Amino acid sequence: MKKIIAIVSLFFNKAPFNFALSVISLTSISLLSSAAIADDTKEAVIVFAAGMPDISNPRSGKYAELQHLVSQQRESKKTTFFIFGGGSVGPSALSNLDRGSHIIDILNSLEPDAMGVAKREFSYFEDELSLRSYEAAFPMVASNIIDQRIGLTPDGLVDQVIITKGAIKLGFISIVNERLIYEYLLKNVIVKDPLTTIKTKAKALRDAGADIVLLHYFYPFDFVPQLLESRDIDFAFNSSTSYVDKKALNTHPRLLSINEAGQAVVATVGFSPQLDILSSELITLANMPPDLTVQAQVNAYQLRLDRLLDDRIGYWDGKFTTQRDIVRSSENLFANYIVDAMRSLTATDIAIINGGSIRGDTTYEQNAEITRRTIANELPFRSALNVISIKGKYIVEALEIGLSGLDELTGTFPHISGMRLTFDSDAKPGERLVSVLVNGNKIIPEQTYTLATTNYLFEGGDGYTPLALGSQMKDSIVLKNILISDLVQRDIRLKGKLSSKIDNRIVDVAQQNNKGNKN
Repeated sequence: MKKIIAIVSLFFNKAPFNFALSVISLTSISLLSSAAIADDTKEAVIVFAAGMPDISNPRSGKYAELQHLVSQQRESKKTTFFIFGGGSVGPSALSNLDRGSHIIDILNSLEPDAMGVAKREFSYFEDELSLRSYEAAFPMVASNIIDQRIGLTPDGLVDQVIITKGAIKLGFISIVNERLIYEYLLKNVIVKDPLTTIKTKAKALRDAGADIVLLHYFYPFDFVPQLLESRDIDFAFNSSTSYVDKKALNTHPRLLSINEAGQAVVATVGFSPQLDILSSELITLANMPPDLTVQAQVNAYQLRLDRLLDDRIGYWDGKFTTQRDIVRSSENLFANYIVDAMRSLTATDIAIINGGSIRGDTTYEQNAEITRRTIANELPFRSALNVISIKGKYIVEALEIGLSGLDELTGTFPHISGMRLTFDSDAKPGERLVSVLVNGNKIIPEQTYTLATTNYLFEGGDGYTPLALGSQMKDSIVLKNILISDLVQRDIRLKGKLSSKIDNRIVDVAQQNNKGNKN
């Protein structure tokens, strides 16, 4: 009974009373089952999964299969911990409607021991995340995030947790990168230094009796292997599947990760002679049979979404791709269509969006059907149209900032209409922009231009702070509340198809030079 109280005490003041009761109930069951099946506590199994925002995605939306895997491990004779690495509350077509409530509901069925908060959990901002935490029957951990309004971890979240099963106490912490603030335009939270936080929280967990200290993180911090080597932490789980340099940083044998969406890791850890990973297996969830109960739950949500979004609005006039690495690094057919539609509706000089706003990561064949679901999946954020007047020098500064995220494909890459942009990807960030033309003429720093963009970029999201120096145009207020996704759907309906072309409006001179050298 003392072990149950110890778990709850770490976050009882943070969570609502009914949440605390549910934790007591779940932990009681876990303790009884662990005691019944295993007196030998020299080994434990830890199941990791993350990055499952879209239940309809054939690769990553495998919650029923994940439940089968977790149940399989729990039924074994070893103490089992299930840690979910987040990255799933949003964005998706359904989360755009319910702000991720269905994800929490499904996870409640899977009963993770804890969930680490990653950046996608803030897709609908910090207060919505707090609401989701009150719906969760498991602790949601954010170790280095502070709500400035209260000076504490955001309401409903916890900064650390100890999970006790049998005689094993697992301490869990989860951290985010500082750039979460500008990527998601969070105005009420601050991100504490990750390295300092890890060391402080890890020590606190040790002092509280944790046998294992496990770190979850998303951004590929290069100091994590050092923390593992020094035994500040015992194990680390990197839940990112996107950062291009992540593999080079995953060099420590006690650092686990998933390589792509739709995977899980099962690791067996041993306590003798010292804590270590005895074995680990990377599992593709699509190869697992589904748990029928969870599959029925997923199907029920999917049916509701089908009724709303399976409305045909047009077809693809050509082969299109929205693959992540392409929309975040180069000119793209679909992106061109979006910015051209924005500029056409607003009659502005230019238009700009960021590549990270396009999320489908899909390839479409000629004449493939376009439905409302298609656009909802491609543009899941509720980004609204903004029309501003702004000087040329601020546009240039914003474009330079947009090009700075190329190396890590962060999503800042600018897609443009009414302009021609030349850049050098081999140059260092801040020095990549070569030239900018507006309607065929070199951009004039002190001249004022009209710009169609998103409220996200106008407010400085993704580091586009120079755009915030522009002024909202008074005669465009009627357009302000139009969602970009609705604008695109409307344009496709009017035309009956989605046609676009690559016209070299964005040119990378480094790639041109490489082609020339090969020839």
